Amino acid sequence: MDYFVMQQDDRYTEFPILQDVRQHIDIRHINRLKSDHLADTTIFQVIATEEAEALDLLTTQLYLVSEKMKQLIELYEPNCLFKLTPLIDRARGKQLLYYLPIFEEVEALSPNTEFNLDGSVIRHLVLNEEKIRGKRIFRVKESETPLIIIRLDIAESILRRDLIGVSLRRVPTEKEYLED
Repeated sequence: MDYFVMQQDDRYTEFPILQDVRQHIDIRHINRLKSDHLADTTIFQVIATEEAEALDLLTTQLYLVSEKMKQLIELYEPNCLFKLTPLIDRARGKQLLYYLPIFEEVEALSPNTEFNLDGSVIRHLVLNEEKIRGKRIFRVKESETPLIIIRLDIAESILRRDLIGVSLRRVPTEKEYLED
């Protein structure tokens, strides 16, 4: 089975920038065990240029998804939790609706995963196929930053829709890594 990291496409350089993220959300609560500590709705003021695009996936500050992306995730993962996060651009008089998804966390890394010297950044990701068997979409528990993995069927579904700003990067499983 093929798996992909789902992140914001870095070719898009103009997108809304959230203000005061740390004052509004304690990122330690973005998990299934502590999500009840998060408000159901958190409003963010944003700064955006005229050229800024409403991407379907924002991952530079928080992992946020658009309404279209939320609906797609719900098709494949109906138990995914979402917190409403409207983005308000006062300067341009616009509001964009986004959602903070709270995915199941899985200890998914293979011993062959490579980290930087202090172990804080994953340099080369390799998934342990035994630990992720049957999972369609999940967050890698061992990663400090949100690292969302999706299965091939979800990746294909994303590519069939006109979603903007979504980047998919294939990730090897341990079996594939050892065969190379």
